[in-house]
Amino acid sequence: MPWVSWKLRLLCCFLAIVAGGSFVGASEVSAPLDPIALTSARPTRAPILEPSHAEPGPELLKRVAMVGEPDVTGSRFPSGLTIRGGTRRRMLLFTFDDGPSRRTTPRLLDMLDQLGIKALFFVTSESFGNGNPWEREHAAIVREIVRRGHILGNHTETHRQLPLLNNAEIEAELDKSGRKIAWAVGSSPRLIRPPGGAMSKRVEQLLGENDYTSVLWALYPADLEVYTPDEVVRAFFRVLERREHDTGDRGGIVLMHDTKAHSVDAVPRLVDALKRRNCVLLERGEELYDIVDDLGYFVPGYAPDESLDERQETLREQTALECAALALAD
Repeated sequence: MPWVSWKLRLLCCFLAIVAGGSFVGASEVSAPLDPIALTSARPTRAPILEPSHAEPGPELLKRVAMVGEPDVTGSRFPSGLTIRGGTRRRMLLFTFDDGPSRRTTPRLLDMLDQLGIKALFFVTSESFGNGNPWEREHAAIVREIVRRGHILGNHTETHRQLPLLNNAEIEAELDKSGRKIAWAVGSSPRLIRPPGGAMSKRVEQLLGENDYTSVLWALYPADLEVYTPDEVVRAFFRVLERREHDTGDRGGIVLMHDTKAHSVDAVPRLVDALKRRNCVLLERGEELYDIVDDLGYFVPGYAPDESLDERQETLREQTALECAALALAD
């Protein structure tokens, strides 16, 4: 027998072991499967559910329409108006931009319910409508905004300032965001707030041609520039007093952001401060601050179901009771 290196012998042994294992494995694979044993040996797994992007069904839309306001997206304002937001009357309308946010918007909705306030929400559609779980959660918040009786407006898809875009880019923004909002709540938006309030004659005309009414604002309490609720309240009253001095406007559309926790926390403090001011105004016999829920009050020539004078009469009765309670508490 010829001499063979021990290294070669070791290598041959190793290859034989590997080959034997492969043949064993092949025989196991080729053997018939026992379905009963297979079922008992492997745990049953839940099916994998792919994200759904189906249009909301009629039952969902029925629930939204039944609980929310009929005019959930401002369909009575399709005329291409631009509502500037100022008024000589002491009326205020709260609007919230940039949401929805799952961190802050649901909490704000609870607060508004407790305060008895209806608001306008201008949503940025980039955060919902593409079908993944995170975006489905945001779409549910958009539906909840409507379900609780608030009005929904368009704040574009990507929040880019419209004068910096050409007409085709603007219309692409409007088309995508409009379709997403309609997908979420079953109604196409007719109110829009241009990001940053940036407008031009070209943009204003184009928005009107797409059946939008633009909604700007008069009172901005700098909630993107300050960091605490108290700073938001102080900024609000500084702006309110400055506008009354400079323009004669004593109220207007209020711009805030439901994506900022300190802004959400500022809302009940702001309402409380307005009520306390109303106590002083009531003693003087002056017009009171009235938080309204109808954008039409800021449209010249609009005839609301309840006039501001009628609202003031009711508000004075409520304020008298609230001020008496505040006096006892103080």
